[in-house]
Amino acid sequence: MRRHNVALLMEMIARSAPISRVELARRAGLTKATVSSLVAELIQAELVRDLGPEPGGAPGRPAGRLMLDPYGPVAIGLQFAPDHIAGILLDLSGRQIARDLRRFGLDTVSPTDGVHAARPVLRRLFDEATTAGRLVAGVGLAVSGTVSARSDSAGTVAYSPALGWSEVDARALVNAELHALGLHGLDVRLDSEVACAAHAEYRAGAGGDWYYLGGEESLGLVPVSPGSVLAGEFGHVPVRPRGPRCFCGERGCLRLYAEPAAIARSAGLPERSGSRLLGGDEPLIGQLRAAEPAAVRAVHQAADAVASGLVPVRALLAPEVIVLGGRLASLGEVFWNRLHARLPDGITLRQAKLGPDAALRGAAAKVIGAVIADPLAWIDG
Repeated sequence: MRRHNVALLMEMIARSAPISRVELARRAGLTKATVSSLVAELIQAELVRDLGPEPGGAPGRPAGRLMLDPYGPVAIGLQFAPDHIAGILLDLSGRQIARDLRRFGLDTVSPTDGVHAARPVLRRLFDEATTAGRLVAGVGLAVSGTVSARSDSAGTVAYSPALGWSEVDARALVNAELHALGLHGLDVRLDSEVACAAHAEYRAGAGGDWYYLGGEESLGLVPVSPGSVLAGEFGHVPVRPRGPRCFCGERGCLRLYAEPAAIARSAGLPERSGSRLLGGDEPLIGQLRAAEPAAVRAVHQAADAVASGLVPVRALLAPEVIVLGGRLASLGEVFWNRLHARLPDGITLRQAKLGPDAALRGAAAKVIGAVIADPLAWIDG
C-alpha cells in the first residue's frame, strides 16, 4: 500500500505541478498526515522539491507548492538512426541539461560496431551529469523498427529495416559500453522510436484515450498513455488489396504509401533523406512549398492511405484523439488538410507538441517515467 501511495503522489506531482499537499490529499483520498509523511520521504530522496507558499496567497497557514526536484536524478536518452547517434540528458521534469549528436552511418556497420559508436556520446553526457553533481537513473534507447515485447527477449530489436538490424539485443550491447566506461548497474530501457515519441507527448501533456501516429523512419500507431500495449505494426495494415506486395508477404500495406521513403519515391525524389535532427530541409518539403504537382499528389495519396488504415482502428480501438507527429506532421497543411477531410467520423486529429527530437526525449523520459512510477525502487536503491 505504501509503494502504491508513494507512486500515486509522485505521478500527481509530475502531472500537476506545482501542487499543494492539501490538493494531493484531496485527489488521492489520503489523510493530510499520510501525504505529509510520504512527501517528506520524496523530498529527502531529492525526487520532489517544496517551492514554498505561493506569493500573494490567502491569509493563514501557507501551503507549500510541490514539484519534481530539478536537482534530483537525471536520465540519458539515446536514439539510433541510420545516419547518426543522438543523446540527451534530462532532469525529472523533462528539462534538457545537455545534448550531443554524432554523425555515423549505422546502417553500414554491424550492430555491435554501431552501438560501440555511441560510447563517446555516453561519455560526454555522463561527464555533464557528474559536473552538475547529478546521479544518472538510467539510459533509454529509441530505435526505429519493431522491439520485442516478450519477457524472454526484452531489450531485443526484432527488426529494423532502417538500420538493417534483426534480433539484436541492444540492451546488452549498450550495457557492454557502459561497463567499458566503468558504469555498472544502470537501468537500460529499449523501445521503438514511435513508442518513445508517444511517451514524450504524454509527458508534454497528452493523455486519455489518445494514440500517437507518426515516426521518423517508419510509421507507427501507439497509445499515448504509459503502460498500454499495442501489438503489431500499423505500417503493415493492408489498405489497397490490389496494391504492390510488401516484404511481409501481404499486398497494399500502408507503409508502401505513407512511410517517408514511399512518399519520396512516389514524388520522384530520392528515398533516403537525412535525419531531421541533423538539420537542413528535405527535398519533399521544398517541393510542397512550391506546390509541385508530383509532391502534392504523393502526399495526398499518403493521407488517403492513412485515413483508410484508421478505419479499422476506429472500429476496434475507438480512439478519442489521434496525435499526428514525426515526418507526417512535417508535411504541413497539404497532408493535414487532406487527412482531416478523409478521416473517419468520430476521430479527432491533433498536432504533436514536439518536433524531430520527440523520440530522443521520449527515450530519456521512459527512464524518468520508471522512477515516477516506482519511486521507492529508486529510494531503496
